[in-house]
Amino acid sequence: MKTYLLDDEPNCTDVLQVLLKKHCPDVQITGIFNDPETALEAIQREPPALLFLDIEMPMLNGFELLRQCAPLDFKVIFTTAYDQYAVKAFKFNALEYLQKPVDKDELITAVTKAKRNTNPTPAQISSVQYLKNNPTPERIALPVGQELILIEVSDIQYIESDGSYVSVFLKDQKKPIVLSKSLREFEELLNNPDFFRAHNSYLVHLKHIKKIVKTDGGEIVMGNGCSLPVARAKKLELIGLIAKV
Repeated sequence: MKTYLLDDEPNCTDVLQVLLKKHCPDVQITGIFNDPETALEAIQREPPALLFLDIEMPMLNGFELLRQCAPLDFKVIFTTAYDQYAVKAFKFNALEYLQKPVDKDELITAVTKAKRNTNPTPAQISSVQYLKNNPTPERIALPVGQELILIEVSDIQYIESDGSYVSVFLKDQKKPIVLSKSLREFEELLNNPDFFRAHNSYLVHLKHIKKIVKTDGGEIVMGNGCSLPVARAKKLELIGLIAKV
């Protein structure tokens, strides 16, 4: 697999080169770059099959470089020193990434997944960039099939978990958006105090709660008329939060 390495720090490309030669021998390194503009010229002239790409670089960052390479006909593994929130943005959008310092086991896993996954889309890249710059996002992109559906966070009434899938119920829409994500991923990505984990299976938007039924376990009636259970241990906390909304 013809591969380029791009990072503005030479020690990072040196370490990555050593790790790849030792643990991923089928990866053929044909270009090592520490200047993004030089790398862009090489990519446009002769694209690789796989690009290891740093994000924060002077003059031309990784997102800007990829936009100038569109349409992308190669796989990308991002290398990043970002904080945990930004890493969640990569994970949520199903883009391959490695945190610095690079771990050999994570490197092997990323290369294996990159081989079988499709090339990143402009929508995925734009979504990750947006989420990186907005720790409490006002909108998110939901990966459904081959599409990314942009929604306003304020329109989310609640999210219901069902095994390895979740259903996102939106204001003024009868049918939910169903996708393969966990409720925990959503909770962490939204990073929003207006959302409350009322039950193991439900993440609710406090501002869309119509009323609370004070039964033994507790019950919430949402703006769309649906009744949701409240875990007994969460009942008092919920009532306290509603008083502040």
